[in-house]
Amino acid sequence: MVNYVLTLHLHTSIPSDGHILTGEVTNKMTLLDGVILLLSKNRSVSELLISNNDIRTGYLLISEKIELRTTKKLFNKFGSNTEIKIIPISHGG
Repeated sequence: MVNYVLTLHLHTSIPSDGHILTGEVTNKMTLLDGVILLLSKNRSVSELLISNNDIRTGYLLISEKIELRTTKKLFNKFGSNTEIKIIPISHGG
């Protein structure tokens, strides 16, 4: 099993104590599993963004200029250190 670093950058309009969440994931996990794992560690963020073990609609998940949800890439397994930006669709700019 290989470990990688996942870094989530939360848009400033998402209420949180910190807007960067970082943690370790494995190559056995999907991107979605990793995002849920990191978000779950922050109660206020998880209550806002997670519903039924999925990311609520209304948020873009972008990595390397690709929107992960609409391209179905959230179901890919980790193959490297990954940075994902989480942006509300109605972020105002």
